[in-house]
Amino acid sequence: MWENKVYSFIGLAKKAGAVIAGEGLTEMSLKKGKACLVIITEDASHNTRKKVETALYNRDIPLIKFGHKEKMGQTLGKSLLSVISVTDRGFADRIKEMIGQNEINDNTAHGGGFFEQTKNS
Repeated sequence: MWENKVYSFIGLAKKAGAVIAGEGLTEMSLKKGKACLVIITEDASHNTRKKVETALYNRDIPLIKFGHKEKMGQTLGKSLLSVISVTDRGFADRIKEMIGQNEINDNTAHGGGFFEQTKNS
């Protein structure tokens, strides 16, 4: 399954120190200008989505909706995890590419896809 490849790559990025996990830490990474990409899970709460969208306001940082919080948490050593930021441009670009390609190739994919570029300026 292509989703597993994306989760594995996110795990690799975490081992390289290029992933910040959790809503609060992601917000801080955005404020400090360290985030290159934000990923929010498909099953994140409405409140979490609003907080992330607010933190992204007027920032040229892409937002991707991908996966499920249980699997994301499992991938990164937590129980549940609905928001992460990627701080390395290379990892961020590759994750966007992996998810974007599969969204184009398989619009019926469950648990992934739906790529959204966020530009609120």
